[in-house]
Amino acid sequence: MTAAAASPIAAPSGRDTLSRILVAGLAGGGVDLLYASGVALANGNPVTSPWRSVASGWIGREAAQGGPGIIALGLATHFGIATCMAAAYVLPARRIAFVVDRPWVAAVLYGLILYAVMYLGVLPLRWPEVFPRWDGVRSAFDVLAHVGVALAIAGVAARPARIR
Repeated sequence: MTAAAASPIAAPSGRDTLSRILVAGLAGGGVDLLYASGVALANGNPVTSPWRSVASGWIGREAAQGGPGIIALGLATHFGIATCMAAAYVLPARRIAFVVDRPWVAAVLYGLILYAVMYLGVLPLRWPEVFPRWDGVRSAFDVLAHVGVALAIAGVAARPARIR
């Protein structure tokens, strides 16, 4: 029996794959929600400021003054992105032997990839005057947060399928 065949993520059904992606997106998004909200509070900002910032990608600087609808847009966008991150891990995970054999090592590497994509690609597109940058300890915590997101995603992806 190969490692892929023995793995709980080796051959889930389409419905199981979709549910794994959605739950992994919620898990990864939840980890990042806690981190971003905590950073906002630690910096003396409202817990809602990260979600207004995310919403600004859709509506511009006016989002900074927005109310509950803007915050909801930011949160929906945040969890949508996290779900895409989860899909990018879950879909190929069952086909890549390294991920099947060493899911936690793969997750750490995936977290580093997520950080690089976000801080070298996505954020510079939105705020080219600020990114890319390295802020020492703060940036190191940002890296760890992305690894945490990836570990949450991998934790859901590696769970055995329910017996029906």
